[in-house]
Amino acid sequence: MEDLIVNIASKFGIDQAMAEKAVGILMSLVRNNAEEGAVSQLFEQLPGASDLAEKYAADAEGGSGGGLMGKLGGLLGGNMGAAMGALGALKSTGLDMDQIKGVGSEVFDYAREKADTDLANDVIKQVAGNIPGLDKLL
Repeated sequence: MEDLIVNIASKFGIDQAMAEKAVGILMSLVRNNAEEGAVSQLFEQLPGASDLAEKYAADAEGGSGGGLMGKLGGLLGGNMGAAMGALGALKSTGLDMDQIKGVGSEVFDYAREKADTDLANDVIKQVAGNIPGLDKLL
């Protein structure tokens, strides 16, 4: 995952700590919104993904800046709280919407490149299906 983080930092003109946090939030979102077995298989093929998901789990759930967004999304029902919480958490890192979209694309492209493409596509499809509007954010 280190090469992904370095690439994102360079491409979007952000520091590596910000890039790591953004990737971690997205990995946590994936872990929490796709079938556990598929996520486990995907994370086995992406060394460090599970550690990042765990490290930034509280941020992805709104524990550090995404809380209000997550609560607002929760009022809308379903898993919208997860999407709003993650969006709030990503914004709290200092990323703007264009950067958030770009980082999301980079992360998912990386998963398709480094892991089994069908597995990565399946997990991404599950996440997008479980979080209304996520495809518009990423």
